[in-house]
Amino acid sequence: MDVTQIICTAVTAIAAIIVAIIGRQITKSNKEMELRNERRKQESILSIEMMCATMELAVVSANALTGGHNNGNVEEARQRAIKAKKLYYEFERRVLSEELNE
Repeated sequence: MDVTQIICTAVTAIAAIIVAIIGRQITKSNKEMELRNERRKQESILSIEMMCATMELAVVSANALTGGHNNGNVEEARQRAIKAKKLYYEFERRVLSEELNE
């Protein structure tokens, strides 16, 4: 083997190592991006649930104030709001826990 072949082999080996390192970084970045996107999706779903619960509470509160007295509806709306609040707090705790463990 002459010096040129040794240099070419060394350059090829170094390039392969660099490509492997870059590949791992890209894979890691892609996984982190997927996790962030999944969290955004979950948060959006929970946010919609909370908005729906708030809307129901507003409607039944308005009915009650105007004399409609929808007691069953008020309780359903109250329970939905409680559920949405619980789900959102669970989501926040899960995200915080995942971020602390990264």
